Amino acid sequence: MKKEERRRRSEEEILGRLQQVAQDNSGDDTVLVEVLFWHLRYNWGKGHNPRTPRIDEPHVINGVKFWRVGRNASHEFYAGTDGNGKRFRYSAGESCRVDMDGNPLVLDESGFPVVPAGLDEYVAEVVNFYGYYGHY
Repeated sequence: MKKEERRRRSEEEILGRLQQVAQDNSGDDTVLVEVLFWHLRYNWGKGHNPRTPRIDEPHVINGVKFWRVGRNASHEFYAGTDGNGKRFRYSAGESCRVDMDGNPLVLDESGFPVVPAGLDEYVAEVVNFYGYYGHY
């Protein structure tokens, strides 16, 4: 067996284990399985041992439970469900428009904020989780 074949089989085994953990923690909610599987894959990518998967506590916004599924230098990205079959997305990160008090962001002559930047948040219901999933 070639190295690439062993790596592929190992990855398939791990993904199967993560899928099973998502199903075991979903209570037969298919959307929740999808969200938890995505979250578990994200945690695996962060270096968490996939042989001992961990589901983080959800962020709850207006009754919708969100789990982190990605991030970049300025934002964190979440997928969630309300438990009734609806899918939601949530992103939060450093604002380019407002300061911490919600006032328009003022930049100095070098282009840096005079006061700390505020937080941009975006929540929306989505039909599915296909395609680009990043900044709103």
